[in-house]
Amino acid sequence: MGEAIFCRKGVSAKNMADGYAIISVRYPAMSDCRCEKGGCAYTVKKGTGASAFAVSESGTWTVTISDGTHTNSGSVNISAAGEIKNMQIGYSFSPVSGETALLSSGSGLASGYSLCGNARMSGNAIRETGDGGFWLSPAVDLSGYSRVTVSGVLQSAASTQSILRVGSTTDKVYNLVQTPERAVSWSGFIGLEGSVTLDVSALNGTYYIGSALVGNNLEITGIVLS
Repeated sequence: MGEAIFCRKGVSAKNMADGYAIISVRYPAMSDCRCEKGGCAYTVKKGTGASAFAVSESGTWTVTISDGTHTNSGSVNISAAGEIKNMQIGYSFSPVSGETALLSSGSGLASGYSLCGNARMSGNAIRETGDGGFWLSPAVDLSGYSRVTVSGVLQSAASTQSILRVGSTTDKVYNLVQTPERAVSWSGFIGLEGSVTLDVSALNGTYYIGSALVGNNLEITGIVLS
């Protein structure tokens, strides 16, 4: 359901006398999410991935997320009470020490990997085609990694199916009838980039990474192991 934070009115001349505006934010779960403007700052610790901030001051508010390793931020302008502004913030996928990029916006698929299923490369991104669904080949050795993170941009209505799937066989990744070892669904706003993270700390050995054979409607811009 997420968290709702009310930001109290202070003495600023920019206060909105008629009430509050809402800044609704989606971001990777278990991240800290901070909403601030000037000296006003409100933070949700290790959030669920959906937070709403009710702000009573007009102007530019900055929202910052952090998972302890990565940080990213975005801003939104509030001009009047009653406004509802939607934001989605994911993480930059320039790998840091200890991370491995299987797909990045700067260089596309990592050397030695190929794309299989109903998807194609569009520049350095993966675009699902037809009914969607894909997997990366060969299988990836997840030993020593704890997370798989995928970034992307929702192209149309949100998928209700699993977008990120990790399975010991291609069927477990690609076929919805098969149950993968790990899976997570995408939730976000059309046209805005975001990301989801999957805990794979208990998995050792090689696994396939991809998405199921459904209309996920995503352009995937990054797949990173950490």
